[in-house]
Amino acid sequence: MKGMKASPIRLWRASWRSSIPLLLFTAVLAALLYSVYQPYSAVVEQDLVVGRPSPALFRSPIDLEIIDQLATERDRQAARAQVGTIYSTDLSVQRLVLDAIATSTLPVNVQVLVFSAYQQPEGVKEGQLVALIDEALAATEPDRQHEVRLLLERLLLPTSLPDVRLTEAARQAAANEVRPVMTRLQAGQTIVREGDLLTSEHLRILESVGLFDPRAEAASRGWWVLIGCGLLALLVSLPLWYARRQLANLSRRQLYFLATLSLLLLAAQRLALLADPHFLFIYALSLLLALLLNESVALAWGVWLSVTVTILTPAEPLTTLVTLLVATVIAILLARAYRSRSSALLAGVLGGAAAAGVLFILHLVEGGLSLWPLTTSALWLIGGGLLAGILALGLLPIAEGAVGFLTEFRLIELTNPSQPLLQRLLLEAPGSYQHSMIIANLVDQAVANIGGNALLARVGALYHDVGKLKRPQFFVENQLSGENPHDKISPHLSYLIITSHVRDGLELLREYKLPQELEPFVLEHHGTTVLTYFYKRALEDSAKLDELNFRYPGPRPRSKETAVLMLADTVESASRTLTEPSQGSIRAMIDRLIEQRLTDGQLAESPLNFHDLEVIANTFERMLTAILHRRIRYPSAEEIQGLKRGGDSRRNPVLPASR
Repeated sequence: MKGMKASPIRLWRASWRSSIPLLLFTAVLAALLYSVYQPYSAVVEQDLVVGRPSPALFRSPIDLEIIDQLATERDRQAARAQVGTIYSTDLSVQRLVLDAIATSTLPVNVQVLVFSAYQQPEGVKEGQLVALIDEALAATEPDRQHEVRLLLERLLLPTSLPDVRLTEAARQAAANEVRPVMTRLQAGQTIVREGDLLTSEHLRILESVGLFDPRAEAASRGWWVLIGCGLLALLVSLPLWYARRQLANLSRRQLYFLATLSLLLLAAQRLALLADPHFLFIYALSLLLALLLNESVALAWGVWLSVTVTILTPAEPLTTLVTLLVATVIAILLARAYRSRSSALLAGVLGGAAAAGVLFILHLVEGGLSLWPLTTSALWLIGGGLLAGILALGLLPIAEGAVGFLTEFRLIELTNPSQPLLQRLLLEAPGSYQHSMIIANLVDQAVANIGGNALLARVGALYHDVGKLKRPQFFVENQLSGENPHDKISPHLSYLIITSHVRDGLELLREYKLPQELEPFVLEHHGTTVLTYFYKRALEDSAKLDELNFRYPGPRPRSKETAVLMLADTVESASRTLTEPSQGSIRAMIDRLIEQRLTDGQLAESPLNFHDLEVIANTFERMLTAILHRRIRYPSAEEIQGLKRGGDSRRNPVLPASR
């Protein structure tokens, strides 16, 4: 047994189907990036020269932190001034002096004193020579002091000399340790007015924001920016191209929905950042994907969105990236943990709060903003989280209803007995309803044990027999009076009526606008099995009848969930025929029926393996044994009363009447 392998043509078609929206998405993203970076292409054609008037008014197109060169250089000069002169010892001079002292006629005690001073690791500086000579003279007899002074002044040389190279290196290192003093340049802030004399600082700022490039040709600059934006759009879209095979399971409408929503949110996020660079809500899409699909897709999309927004907002890129990633991860994990619609709002707010906490930590480590601006930025982040939760919560019904995403919330709602179709099944076909309830429990546990989608399987099992609503009296579980209408019609007509409940069920699902994911449960729960009861009746009339005429139209189960439903439907129906249900007889019946389905090839297209079948059989055995357990016979009220009367007559015998 193994799953159906898709043909190369099918894979190519699925890949191409998912590639069309991605191509359009990449093109629109490139246009969006160009609209953001287009000011960078508007480099003036006039030469900008220091000392000449500015040919135009220049404003910053973005929020940007730039280095305050004057303040930074002032701090660096102060750091250099704090480093003193570094000295190094010249060992060759030291040896010359010591040799000269050793061969001189100086007194021994003076030689010892000089030797001790010159053998110190730090050597002798020029300023220390006078003090050394005075110390030597103090230890010399008065009559020889003049001679000793002359000898020492002639023989002593400084060995510790200023090291210019080391001193300059130390001062440069101290200057390099000084962090640049940053100043914030707001979007729209004037850099230089028309007619003002240009300075080197003006040109540096204009080059930082992309309004001046001395190396670029103005004529070709715009084309280079456009090409660069296209390549950048392709680069940031690579994760989506890589994941397109996973997205191939989505319909084209769903793919276009996600691509369009991504672009709209990116454009809205870019506009919102003009109000404040910390007003981040783009992770609303990741939050929505966590509710629609799964955590892995949501996280991948969230990382991609975070990188894209960072590219769209060059101001504080590291802070933007880190806070967005934290908010995205926290929001996704919380949304999946609580598993309720309202959790989207809470997850968004808590994601924004987590990002605000990270912002505080980053600025505690790096410094920068004072308390009030930092608090304001944190409030913007929390407000963005609230907006992200509201957007995700508002878009969820649209994605479920108009686009066709099937969420856990929708599946849980479909299990409610008050659903119109289930209500009809309960009232018009109560036997089929009870049968579906038992099947749902069997399938739920078995699918969960083999690692499938248990909730989807449960809902599919609840609705798999809704087609019996068209003719409920023709199905034995609904024949409460005991009268069987099949006794009055031919086996061929009975076959048509019974098998039609598959087609009728499909029509009812579409009539009630139920998710398409439930349709395989209706179509595949009988596969291409034979209606053996009516086939046997037909053989009694004609022994040459082909069994193909009494098979369900199929298809055979192609997923774990529908394959388990087929087995559960077969086993549960057969369990009703057991006269003495014991654990042994139940297990023997389960093994026999699974073997029949294997032999008949009904599981050939499903991904089940033999280990899965063993787990399924064990689950069915445990649950059916609990359902079909033997109950003790309870005494009737008459028996109780009879026993009570008998006990009273023994305790109070009737005495004969006295004469």
